[in-house]
Amino acid sequence: MVEYIPLLVMLLVSAVVAGVMVSASAVLGPRKPSGYKASSYECGMSPVGTARERFPIKFYLIAMLFIVFDIETIFLYPWAVTYRALPHALRVFELVEMGVFVLILFVGYFYIIGKGALDWDESEAATSNDRHDPTVMAPRPPLRYGNEDSGPVDITRAAGTVGAPTYGASSQEQGLQSAGTAAGSVR
Repeated sequence: MVEYIPLLVMLLVSAVVAGVMVSASAVLGPRKPSGYKASSYECGMSPVGTARERFPIKFYLIAMLFIVFDIETIFLYPWAVTYRALPHALRVFELVEMGVFVLILFVGYFYIIGKGALDWDESEAATSNDRHDPTVMAPRPPLRYGNEDSGPVDITRAAGTVGAPTYGASSQEQGLQSAGTAAGSVR
């Protein structure tokens, strides 16, 4: 039981540190709730559509293939660790057994490559031999990050003022708050 005391001390210290950090952020952190902050957030993009979208089956196939090859790796590690300690006769048997296991996995791997399960893009442009197709090489529209309409940034005016900025997310939050105030739905 004495040999477990350092482990228990480590667990206790880590739990205390985690609790202090969470409590400190809750007590010391700024609280400025707004409708903009309470809205959904998904990878920096505004959520559009329903959450019940259908995903292509290829995502599930790739996930299952990852699990299969991940389990193979997990199985190889303890085998490699215990292999050296075995007697010679068992080493040969274990080596043949592992060879059969890896051979079966490679057969499955070449089967899925042959079926095209790892081909991500099946469009006509990606499968054609002409890689310089004008539709593939055409310029793409610029990316939108959601703050393009907030106006230009005036650094000289923003640095000298103490009031709220008129650019970025803060101005959008104020726009939502003033819209809520105008509608009479202040909480």
